[in-house]
Amino acid sequence: MKTYYVIRSGWNAANQSAARTKKNPANNFESGVYTLVGVVEADSPAAAIEQVNATCYNNQQVFATDRLRSIQGLTAALASYVLSYTE
Repeated sequence: MKTYYVIRSGWNAANQSAARTKKNPANNFESGVYTLVGVVEADSPAAAIEQVNATCYNNQQVFATDRLRSIQGLTAALASYVLSYTE
């Protein structure tokens, strides 16, 4: 099993604010284009997405990666995500 980071891209008023949708190539999470929706242990990206059960509406997609440094800003988003559960 690997650790997967499940990410939603795009926005929809039902589950993600459009307030910060201006693209920032240095940090896709800061710009609001991507949102980290879960961190799970799974056998595959598809299993990770299924385990998180994230909402996905029009103009959105959900994907998973096991490489923390594969997406600009994912490391900072993970730190923020973890802090939100420890406070």
